[in-house]
Amino acid sequence: MRKVFSVMRTEYLNSVRSKGFLIGLAMLPLIIGFTVLAQVMTRDKADLSDRTFAVVDRSGRLFSIIEQKAAERNSEAIYRTDDGGGKKQIRPRFLPVVYDETQAEDKQLQLELSERVRQDKLFAFLIIGAKAIDGKGDEAARIAYFTQTQTYTQLPNWLKSVLNAEIKRIRFSEAGIDKGLVESLSRSVNFKELGLVKVSGEGELIEAEEKNDAVTYGVPFATMFLLFMLVMMSCPTLLNTVLEEKMQRISELLISSVSPFQLMLGKILGAVCLSLTLSVLYVGAAIGMLWYFELSRLVPWSMYLWFGTFLLLALFMYGSVFAGIGAVCSEMKDAQSLMTPAMILIMLPLFCWQPVLQSPNSAFSTWVSLFPPATPMMMMLRLATSPGPPAWQVALSLVVTVTFTLGCVWAGAKIFRIGILSYGQTPTLGRLVRWIVSG
Repeated sequence: MRKVFSVMRTEYLNSVRSKGFLIGLAMLPLIIGFTVLAQVMTRDKADLSDRTFAVVDRSGRLFSIIEQKAAERNSEAIYRTDDGGGKKQIRPRFLPVVYDETQAEDKQLQLELSERVRQDKLFAFLIIGAKAIDGKGDEAARIAYFTQTQTYTQLPNWLKSVLNAEIKRIRFSEAGIDKGLVESLSRSVNFKELGLVKVSGEGELIEAEEKNDAVTYGVPFATMFLLFMLVMMSCPTLLNTVLEEKMQRISELLISSVSPFQLMLGKILGAVCLSLTLSVLYVGAAIGMLWYFELSRLVPWSMYLWFGTFLLLALFMYGSVFAGIGAVCSEMKDAQSLMTPAMILIMLPLFCWQPVLQSPNSAFSTWVSLFPPATPMMMMLRLATSPGPPAWQVALSLVVTVTFTLGCVWAGAKIFRIGILSYGQTPTLGRLVRWIVSG
């Protein structure tokens, strides 16, 4: 074991002293910081040019309300009051213009107005059917919005809101129905989503807490994603390290002093220590933030223990896989072909986390969390999602994952022992299987 720890210490110190480690350490907070900074800096960078649009009102009753509501919006809703009490425009003006050629052939009219949009004389145009208010009929009851900038949704959404409100008002009025009474009778009930009532250790009743989407969905996903990031930042580097040492014939010198298994185990332990260092820093920062915002109660301390347990299992599992891949390859292009299946296994939880989060105790969630390559991340997701999996499933997941991890280490060791000194052979899955079975 002394040789294993010597390899582990060397690998760990070489990693933490490298520029890549420092860059990787700062990568996550930098990404978050730059994202927040970009949102702040670009918040007021919206295009404020006027949105002029033509309205063909064949009903003869709706253009006036569009013009009125646009004037009201342009006078107040597009401005924000700054700290000095002044007003700053943050949204573009909507400028409706009536188009009187209501008797023109519909297709010819659409073509003519489309050309005006292409020439930037208009931003969009709206055609209101003659029977749009009563809603009966086909084309005559349709309201159509035309634009070449379909990604801009503020204008059509605003038009939908204004026109729907006005058409409903007219329909109620013509039917002799009090719109205010209808709205009062159809008012939505006060509906709250709550957790469950609890009893404290002292026997006191604890009221149910209202659902918080950021906690309900954010904490489980953040837990799983952090586990994924730590695995990705540690295990694939094993492949590069082993492959580089093999290409430079350093591995031949190392094998003369330690056995292939000792070398592989030392490298995996070095990657584990590296990942644990990162996890202590990241998880410590998360605990500090939760404590600062008085949200530490949202994450029980048992979650941190489960996180460390499944992180260790995932590191040994995937570390042995990547170390084995690095050992059998002689060139980087060979490693790329074998990395694809391994990367798919690591990324599997990212493909199916949503249905697991929606129904954490469904049959699908149970089976996918007991599928060993995905168990560490999927079980962590379920543990962080209320009400959590049954105890027997957690215990079974540990047994399955530990067994599978030992199998990966055993298979990786056999591949590593043969492949580390093997040159000139293109690695294939069939050859790896033969090495495992007969090695």
